[in-house]
Amino acid sequence: MGKEKTRDIESYGLIISKKYFVDLEQIVDYIEYVKLQPLNAIKVGDGIQNTMNKIVLSPTIYAECENILTKSKIYREAVYKTWRIIFKIKGETIMILSVISGKRKPSNFRKLK
Repeated sequence: MGKEKTRDIESYGLIISKKYFVDLEQIVDYIEYVKLQPLNAIKVGDGIQNTMNKIVLSPTIYAECENILTKSKIYREAVYKTWRIIFKIKGETIMILSVISGKRKPSNFRKLK
């Protein structure tokens, strides 16, 4: 019989910035009121929230944020469709910084530091 790998689930603290909630609300409102797609707005909002919830379970599986490169690689991003959830891992804490369109200029990402 082979060896079974057991992996302890790491426990992280979670901080969600106000900017994340403001950005999420703006995205959902835009889709609902400007694009006039209320059902799609709900799907996108739920999808972004579900992706954010997955970050807490395994934050280190997500790629380093290409637009905020650091030596310590603390800035990472999770992608849902065309939106990127930017977060950082510092010690045992995950901080969700923002959700932002992947179509934005790289300079918008750097402002999140």
